[in-house]
Amino acid sequence: MSIAILTQVYDEVRRLAIAGSNLAPGDFRLKKLVAPLETAGKKAPIFGKVAESAQRLIDSTEKDSADALLELSTLVSSILYTQGETGATGRATAIECVDLGPPVTGTSARVLKPLIEALTNTGSGRLEIIRDAHERGAFKDMRLVNPTLKAIDDPYGEIGDLIADQVLPQYGKTIYPRLREGIDISGRAGHVRRLRLMHRLNPDATKELVEETLESGSKEMKIAALGCIDGSPSGLQHLLDQAKAKAKDVRQAALEGLVKFTDDKAVDALVEALSGKDLALAIGPVAQNKSPKLLKFLLDDAREQLKTMLTVTVKTKRNAALNRLSTLLGGFEDRTDKGTVDFLKDVFDRREELFAIKGGANTPDGNGIVWVATHLLVGTKSKPILKTLGESHAGLPAEVLECCFVAAAQTMTPKQVFDEFSPYLLVKPPAKKKRNDPEMQRRESIVEVVRDLTYWNNADDERHGHYSYHYQLGRYARGVARHAAKAKLDPNWLDAAIEADEMGLAIRLLRPKYKPLHAFLESKLQAHLKKRDPDWEMSEVLDAMIKAAHPKVVDFYVESLEKCVCGRKQRYYYGYWISRLIPSLPKEALAPLEALVPSINEQVVDEIVAQIAELKSKHEGSKTRKS
Repeated sequence: MSIAILTQVYDEVRRLAIAGSNLAPGDFRLKKLVAPLETAGKKAPIFGKVAESAQRLIDSTEKDSADALLELSTLVSSILYTQGETGATGRATAIECVDLGPPVTGTSARVLKPLIEALTNTGSGRLEIIRDAHERGAFKDMRLVNPTLKAIDDPYGEIGDLIADQVLPQYGKTIYPRLREGIDISGRAGHVRRLRLMHRLNPDATKELVEETLESGSKEMKIAALGCIDGSPSGLQHLLDQAKAKAKDVRQAALEGLVKFTDDKAVDALVEALSGKDLALAIGPVAQNKSPKLLKFLLDDAREQLKTMLTVTVKTKRNAALNRLSTLLGGFEDRTDKGTVDFLKDVFDRREELFAIKGGANTPDGNGIVWVATHLLVGTKSKPILKTLGESHAGLPAEVLECCFVAAAQTMTPKQVFDEFSPYLLVKPPAKKKRNDPEMQRRESIVEVVRDLTYWNNADDERHGHYSYHYQLGRYARGVARHAAKAKLDPNWLDAAIEADEMGLAIRLLRPKYKPLHAFLESKLQAHLKKRDPDWEMSEVLDAMIKAAHPKVVDFYVESLEKCVCGRKQRYYYGYWISRLIPSLPKEALAPLEALVPSINEQVVDEIVAQIAELKSKHEGSKTRKS
């Protein structure tokens, strides 16, 4: 007899066993199988018994659903067992094993399924799932070790880097043999990640492989190997040799390796690079090198370029000085010595002269020089310097204004900061958009820096996993806000954000049960619901409405969910993200969500049903604790 129908029943029983027997009563998928079973039962009575058992499960209540599910599961499994085959042909061989310590399998199927799909498939949306699972500790589950090891070769570089840099290291030295057996010194991408990770896990065991790679590896692997060199004399010689390599990437890696060396040979190599064509390659390592000799060369050169810019009228010479000084400033990052601070303060004091200097097509202007110098001054943490910067914001370009805001946040009261800087946010946009409008640039600058301050002030906020990588807009941008990590923001910034119609900023500043915010979010969501297709921003607005305790959040969420996943084909990933909000909803959402289940697209229904079950469990548990 055909067992296809029984296999379908078995799949549904297994699904319900994972999701929970309390979801079985009235299950619409199981209902669809009862009629075919009854038809088959006319020829084979056993099918009729399965149909009766399935109907009992459908008609059960939450109290007796577990017994009914067990009965159906046992019956179907028994029948299928008699139809199956046991044993296998071939020669038995030992399975190679690696000790990962005590087994852990605590990750739920609801999290495991989309995570394994994200690790083993291609396509968009996977990075967010993997990052979220890592932040929640899901990768501790031993069932994810093999898929994660394979994901180090993911064609999307950002996923491969995340796996190698953050996920795989938690397994420790136990995965070292698996990494070693899969590495190819002539390879690229995943092999580069393997070498770096192997050195991180066990540098002594990797030393011989590093030497071999430096001799005959691919260019990419040589670059990785240079980053694995230790502080020994032989390591220094390798770096000095490769600092003169033909390949630019190899020279850069060698110069970066010289950071840990302050002896004359290393410093002379860095000075030679600063004086020649490798200035841009060397400036990062120079900023990290603590050699006094190197710092003196840097300061002398920078002062000379500043003098040339302000005194020479020949355009070619002035532009050359502009280009060189803009690069040399990178060497002062994170330096707080008196010589550095005095030089940077001198640049800021001459800002009016520098603002007048215009660069060419491939040359920065004086604004850029002042911007970088101001950013670096904020990093010095000098209270007199910060006070001067905070009080000097009037009329400054947008980028410099950001730095002044951060400086003011560390020296003024929250109310003073708001009074000084909120007028920039409340500037009305012009009727006709003007390209490079200074006032709108300043407004956007304030939006960004206030938003970034909310990130640095709430580093443990789960929402920041999303925001933290969206606003890294350059070496000196966005990162400046970290210097005011403990600064408080005046509550009036929320009202200003609403008045300025800055939704992203209002979400970052939200306060629960604040009626002006409720009205603002409601208007934004209504606009999204009128659109033909949903977008990511809709889920952000819904998330904010939940956190803000909007009184109509249940109605709006159900309407939004229906628009996204009912009666239309949607990618699994979008359903995954919007359904994650369900456990945060109030208990009043249970009934309308359960009523919506039969019409949800099959691609996302399992995820949503599981989230509804979590919401129900959460509120039932709360009720039990209260009683």
